[in-house]
Amino acid sequence: MSFYLRKATIEDAQDILRWRNDPATRENSFTKNKISLMSHMNWFGRKLADENCHIFILMDGEKKVGNIRVDVTDEVGEISYMIAPDARGKGYGKKIIALLEEELRQEETGVKTLTAFTLKENMASARCFEVNGFSCEDAGDSLCYSKSI
Repeated sequence: MSFYLRKATIEDAQDILRWRNDPATRENSFTKNKISLMSHMNWFGRKLADENCHIFILMDGEKKVGNIRVDVTDEVGEISYMIAPDARGKGYGKKIIALLEEELRQEETGVKTLTAFTLKENMASARCFEVNGFSCEDAGDSLCYSKSI
């Protein structure tokens, strides 16, 4: 199959909300509460309109299997990503991070460093960042991954 990132659109909002509200996603997120449709739509609309935010959907052929967002401040891009519940455990997390790096280089966003924060118990995300060459530092109740690109 062919894997690729495409820019997210408002039509992706419902899928992303469903993935965000999945119990395993909530367990591995800093925000534990279920997110309402109205709250999500307001947030997603703002993010899509923000020129310092880039949101992509990971496609496996014609199937949506995850999303990744990078919020850019100066030359630092902070990553947040999710893999669709039915697509977990298949290597998509590693792939989505690698593809994001390629995308940011091609778009000439000015991002020189990527960062991401994960809960210490989120071993799946830890492996995804480590495989992609990110270094890890303790950040109190979380881990901070970073990489120069």
